[in-house]
Amino acid sequence: MNIRFFGCLALTLALLLPGCKGSDGPMGPTGASGTNGTNGTNGTNGTNIGTIGEGAVVVAGVLPADPQESIYVRKVGHGPQTIVLVPGNNTSGAIFEGMLDHFRSNMDLNDAYTVYTFDYRGSGHSSYNRKITGLRDFALDFEKAMGQLTGFPASGVTLVGYSMGFGVALEMVIANPARYANVVSLTGIGTRGVRVSFNAGQAGTDSTGKVWAAGDWVTVTNDTAGMVGAGFQQRSWQGDQRTFANIQATWNLVVFEDILKYDITKAFTPGAVTDTTFTTDLNYTNALLDGLTIQYMPESLYFSHKFNVSPLNVVNTAANADGTTVTIPGDGRLGTLLTGKKTLLVKAVTDFANWRGDQVIYDNYTATTKYDLKHAGATCSAVMIDANQGYDHGFPVAHPLEVVRLLDTFIKGNLTPATASAALGGATLTLYPTTETTWETATFTGF
Repeated sequence: MNIRFFGCLALTLALLLPGCKGSDGPMGPTGASGTNGTNGTNGTNGTNIGTIGEGAVVVAGVLPADPQESIYVRKVGHGPQTIVLVPGNNTSGAIFEGMLDHFRSNMDLNDAYTVYTFDYRGSGHSSYNRKITGLRDFALDFEKAMGQLTGFPASGVTLVGYSMGFGVALEMVIANPARYANVVSLTGIGTRGVRVSFNAGQAGTDSTGKVWAAGDWVTVTNDTAGMVGAGFQQRSWQGDQRTFANIQATWNLVVFEDILKYDITKAFTPGAVTDTTFTTDLNYTNALLDGLTIQYMPESLYFSHKFNVSPLNVVNTAANADGTTVTIPGDGRLGTLLTGKKTLLVKAVTDFANWRGDQVIYDNYTATTKYDLKHAGATCSAVMIDANQGYDHGFPVAHPLEVVRLLDTFIKGNLTPATASAALGGATLTLYPTTETTWETATFTGF
């Protein structure tokens, strides 16, 4: 069994899948259509969202000639502290339904926090009238939607990004730094994105005639060609191959493999799942169903690959088969925009040898992100959860109460190794405080 092969597979498959539907899932109410109109005619206005807890707002496109988009919003709680939850790639805000349930059901949390989450353009109940041209487009959609929500605060907000959502969260900070006091990554792609590359099973010739070999990185010099390449790389489980069974097999392998105690030697067979307890959880089923309802967007994975807001370039140490060297330029847009802000990075340790922990976001992504966030002015702590404890790339779905408790601890300023462990149900972990400089690194060595 080639463990490295599955490492490559994990990176490039899982990013598009994490998500779940809550009470307004695939059979639930339909959101606004997103056709051109004014706010209040094609969706619920901001005042009503504040009253009934969900609805759609119509926002202008990024460019003046762009069509409007309908962005779906969920809201729970009525407390003075605002939290915004930003979902992962090709998912809707319903991915956080398990967490929202705990904010609803706990009186203290309900009184302390007001929590919002948004459906990306192209996901859940939001429209997709114009393809995105970068993660920034998602961020601007959300920023415009916030502007229409009655009473939405202009400062002091805690921003929480899951997987690709952390890249979108950083774009939201860049768009409006004054709005946010805290920024949290839940197994996020980091300041330097996440790579899209080919293994032997994904190699071949795409629709433009471009030949991709094992080990190649998708190129970024031409966005149209890059998106075609990203789509081709995913062809085995998207398009005509997007079925419930294929999504389940992929999620079991790379998203929920720690909580399912996945046996990598039996990959893609029913016997690979050795602990079926979580498969009876509604959040598990809804996560898989959501994979069937999201509009497929290879461009969102491509722009996660191209995303790099650090001041440093990421360069593939091995040239592509055609002799080109792929460089992901760092644009340095974070600058010092995080000065005075608190940031927290949370991830399960990647353990390829035993196929446990986070198989999508590697540890070095988090170590370099800690370095970059500090150099952008933030205080930054990192919680690295030991593998083989049921925490994997899908832990916000599988352990929603624990994540809510950790956020509450962090926002209240009570984060220590002991309190982090207690919040996470007694999990063993390492807390790297902002003063630590040994584990963090300026050198990106992630896949």
